[in-house]
Amino acid sequence: MIGSARRVVKTMWNRDPLLAAARLALGAAMATSAFLTAAFVIATPSVLIMNESVMATLADHGGPPETIWAVISVIALSGVICALGFFFFRDLYRIVASVEDGNPFVPVNARRLQAMGWISVAVHVLGIPLSMTSKWLDQIFNRPHGGFEFSYFGLLLALVLFVLARVFREGARLREEVEGTV
Repeated sequence: MIGSARRVVKTMWNRDPLLAAARLALGAAMATSAFLTAAFVIATPSVLIMNESVMATLADHGGPPETIWAVISVIALSGVICALGFFFFRDLYRIVASVEDGNPFVPVNARRLQAMGWISVAVHVLGIPLSMTSKWLDQIFNRPHGGFEFSYFGLLLALVLFVLARVFREGARLREEVEGTV
């Protein structure tokens, strides 16, 4: 099994090292996103189950009783963002694989790019309450705020992905026309 995996990686690397590196990096990003999503999914109900203990710890550090809901919302929103990250990386991995196969201009890649654009928008929308809640928690506990900040580059990424989706859609349409005439 390990020998065949090495042959696959070696074959990928020999064809195009950049695409092979991209696939390896995206595979690692998907694994990390999946792991973090699972951790946040486990942490959210754990905080609810250990409600009294968590509230006592928060109170010891100067947090009012409603602080627990802020902690739970930060954990839950972080989990959702990690899950969205997994789907973003998965779609990009599949696009890279289609490029490696020599078949990138297909309708499914246009849909993947569009989905990635919407994921980018969703992450930024979810980042707003996450940042506000994190900032509030940091103020309560007198810590410097190091959370999510609104990024125009993230919205620019979404715009680029939507434009690329249209480019791929048009490329797939033109490809079908050419194949139909040949």
